[in-house]
Amino acid sequence: MRQEHKHIDKILPFGELMRGFANQTYISKSDLKNFLRNRGVFFNHSNKETLVPCISTLLLSPTEFDILRDYQNTREDNTKKNTSRISWNSDKPISEAISDFEIKDLIPTDGINFWLSSEPIISIAEKNKDKVTIEYEIERNDLNKSWYESTNIFKGKIEIEKIASDELRITKTYTSSESNFVGDNLQKLLVNHFKTNNFIQKDTKLNKILFSDFSNEDRIVFFYRLSTNTESRHFEFKDIINMEFKPDNSTILPTEIDWMINKSELKLKGKQIHDTFFIKDKKYHKNLQFWEMESSFKFQHGNHEGYCNVILSFKDFENKEANAEFEITISNFSLINGSDYTSKHKSQVKNLLLDSFEERKDETYRSFIEYIENKKNASA
Repeated sequence: MRQEHKHIDKILPFGELMRGFANQTYISKSDLKNFLRNRGVFFNHSNKETLVPCISTLLLSPTEFDILRDYQNTREDNTKKNTSRISWNSDKPISEAISDFEIKDLIPTDGINFWLSSEPIISIAEKNKDKVTIEYEIERNDLNKSWYESTNIFKGKIEIEKIASDELRITKTYTSSESNFVGDNLQKLLVNHFKTNNFIQKDTKLNKILFSDFSNEDRIVFFYRLSTNTESRHFEFKDIINMEFKPDNSTILPTEIDWMINKSELKLKGKQIHDTFFIKDKKYHKNLQFWEMESSFKFQHGNHEGYCNVILSFKDFENKEANAEFEITISNFSLINGSDYTSKHKSQVKNLLLDSFEERKDETYRSFIEYIENKKNASA
């Protein structure tokens, strides 16, 4: 998220300075509408083209500017999650195994424009000594940005949990390429620490969900199972609205889709796109490499209802290809009666939904691996 200008406590902007500040994507239309309502200013339409010019004409008190600053500081980039597994070779709880873990050399000293803003925090679950969380925060300066957004803060988190007597699950949560970079390095440090202390065998590898783990046919089935077959008390599937893929040039394309030859990227957006013939007909799946699917859902979590999209993606496929790692992101999130909630509250609900979908993904992946193994055995 954007961090405040270092001299912001000495600034009380107005006019064009306030226009730029209020127009940030990190301050929503409902934030501005609520702010003006408290000032006694009401609008029938809540669009920024109307709200921002109005706010820029006001002379704000320091307290009112603090309210806008709070809107800015509680809104973060989209959170992303991915999960890895590794075999565990000890009877000791994770809390004991990590007691002497040293966090160092996470970020290179040269050629990097970001750094840890504070020491990572290690915490142990209150009732579970086999669940440990490491949270970190990095800071990046962008000198070419405006006065109110020159500094960025990105948060990340690594969760280590023993899910069986002989298996760990490591979940990485991040919001940017920088926090992903640090998360990857932190995972490596953890695994090396566990190996050095014989909690993990030396030749054991961290098992990630990679693009290469699936055949072309199985990958699209995995996407469909996660989207259309998601059985959850929180999510109700509505539609697949976006798919990204390309032809597999190592195969000979059927005549019906040979127009795809040499296409490096194809995108389908809209409604009911999964009904197009070359997606609906399974005979084409072996010739297509899908790396992203976005689906829309209605959700209910506690007293909160709304709509969101869930993006299932091997995001770095175009760069890493076979080694691209699977991740989940929630986008286009909206709460019913959203204007009644603060940005911080919305962010909390969104993260709870992401945790819920990540849990569902974990269950689906485990059962899907069994399905693939059974299919291989049946054809052997």
